[in-house]
Amino acid sequence: MGKRSITLHNLLWTWGFFLLVLSVVFVFATGQAERAVLAEAEDRAKRSLDLARYLLASHVPFADEAALAAYADGLGPHLGFRLTFIVDGRVVADSDVGASGVSDMEDHANRPEVLAARDGRLGQDIRASRTLGRDMLYVAQAFAGAEGVPAGIVRLAMPVSALRGELGRLRETLLAVMALVFLAGGLAAYVLARRMAGAIREFSEVVAAIGDGDYDRRIHIVSASDFAPLAESINTLAHRIGSHVGEIEQRREHQEAIFQGMAEGLAILDATGRITDANQAFRQMFPKAVSPVGRAPLELGVPLCVDRALTDAAQAAGASGEGGAVRRIGRFELASGRVVEVTVAPVAGGRERGRIVTFHDVTEVATMDRIFRDFVIDASHNLRTPLTKVLGYGETARGMLDAAPADVAGADAALGVVVRAAGTMQTVIDDLLTAARDRFAAARAGVAATDALAALRQALAGSGPILRAKGVTARILDAPVGPVGVAAGYDALVRIFTAILTQTPDAASTAITVAVDGDSVEIRFQGPASLGLALPGAELAAADGDVFLDGAARVVRLAAA
Repeated sequence: MGKRSITLHNLLWTWGFFLLVLSVVFVFATGQAERAVLAEAEDRAKRSLDLARYLLASHVPFADEAALAAYADGLGPHLGFRLTFIVDGRVVADSDVGASGVSDMEDHANRPEVLAARDGRLGQDIRASRTLGRDMLYVAQAFAGAEGVPAGIVRLAMPVSALRGELGRLRETLLAVMALVFLAGGLAAYVLARRMAGAIREFSEVVAAIGDGDYDRRIHIVSASDFAPLAESINTLAHRIGSHVGEIEQRREHQEAIFQGMAEGLAILDATGRITDANQAFRQMFPKAVSPVGRAPLELGVPLCVDRALTDAAQAAGASGEGGAVRRIGRFELASGRVVEVTVAPVAGGRERGRIVTFHDVTEVATMDRIFRDFVIDASHNLRTPLTKVLGYGETARGMLDAAPADVAGADAALGVVVRAAGTMQTVIDDLLTAARDRFAAARAGVAATDALAALRQALAGSGPILRAKGVTARILDAPVGPVGVAAGYDALVRIFTAILTQTPDAASTAITVAVDGDSVEIRFQGPASLGLALPGAELAAADGDVFLDGAARVVRLAAA
């Protein structure tokens, strides 16, 4: 069963309270009214009774009882009551029965009001009339008699139905007034409840907006002072949450910039060995898939030997209990020709521990090692023969000069051979150095180009706090999928992009597009430009690039690699 709204809840409680109070008031008021009407009727009956006694006493003498009955028949309607005259329990006259029916009426000596009147008191009673068959109010008093009128009891009777009709009309009026009060109270309660519900709805909307990330939302107008502490608490909570989230976002952006800007390829694996995140360097090393998230390293082109080494290292770490130790997996050559050193470290926290795998690109170092090794091998092989000649002919020349007599001609010939061998050695050394230089240049040319898109993302993350403080919105709207290779250096590109972004005017929006056109890459910063804009042309020229204005757009053009 669904919960009732606060409006319905308050309305039902208000109506219940009004119903209880008005019911008590109705019962009390009708009881009081009934007693008041009855008292008024009794008082009126007493006065009418005194009047009837006076009229009987002041009337001319009656000839007989029939004349008295005829007089009572005419007097009763004028009094508004049923007039009865009783002598010793016998009804002599009755205005409702008439003179002709008086003789058929039963004895009234034992009637309560008659007994009280006989004792000299004012008798009264309410009961059903046996003669008329309806409830009547009876009032009786003794009559001392007069000329032509014997001593007896004068009684007046009034139908209770008349009183009840008057009470009924009073109840209807009271019910109508109470119904109006009931409806008015319900309407007032509904309006108040709706106002309260509106205030609560506003609080709910503000809290929901804060939960959705709108931390600048505040409650400015409070409908009642009772809600002021709650509104102040929500505003304080929003301010604190916004501050904390801002700090967290800033730290996250810094960490993301560091993560994406690392030259080493990093991949974070979960407990099942699947990648949960990877930086740009890792994506460049293994560009087989657009997104490596959710894939196993083997699916991205990681060599089988590396995958097996990672599995063995995870099992060995679990068996030895070295949870926080960084383990070196080894040096491997990838299919692209790159040489990487792989290390793995566990991710702390949680029951299902993951791993961080780092791929250190040592291609240049490995290439230099190989060049040096080949150089040593070639040098030792090519220099051994001329060196042997130099050593042999040098010793021969020394022996000829030491002989007696000295063989100068032979020594001169031997020294000539030494000179020629030395020239040959010089030629061999020059050739080896040239070959080593060419191999080193080829190795340098084989190193991967700089990803301009990664440098742009790092510049956006690094300049994020400055842009937020200026109210600037900067987004990459259109860019190729995957790396965008350029010949410029990574750090130089980050500095150039950051300089362009931070010069955006306050409260402006910048749309960034990246396009590859043949041998060049064009990056456009579309949006308002500052009047004092300083373009980093010199730094871009050193990086084989160019920057210029195309209307309000700042355009960076780089050589593709």
